[in-house]
Amino acid sequence: MRKLIYLLPLILFLGCTKDVIGPDVYVQPKVDIFEVQNTVVNDADEILINFESEGTYRLSLIDEFTNITYTNEKYNATEGSNLLNIYTKALPKGSYNFLIKDNQNNIIKQTKIKL
Repeated sequence: MRKLIYLLPLILFLGCTKDVIGPDVYVQPKVDIFEVQNTVVNDADEILINFESEGTYRLSLIDEFTNITYTNEKYNATEGSNLLNIYTKALPKGSYNFLIKDNQNNIIKQTKIKL
């Protein structure tokens, strides 16, 4: 009986302590890169692009001030959300126009990105 009297405060102390919960993890929702005015992009960042229909599109990255085209790649898109990684290590820091063009070279979407 005496042993139980000594254990009772310990049991009450442990029963009244706060539960340990891990830190809150904030997951930034992915937003279409063309839904914002300016986007800061780092090397190997994952970007989201929404396409209205599937097909082959041309992705172009053009310097905003000198109009030099740094990339003009074909991309086979699926309808809806498409995740792409953008690699910028070889590009000089600055401001660029990021364009999506269709097969007839018409601009479908356009936004500015900063490296």
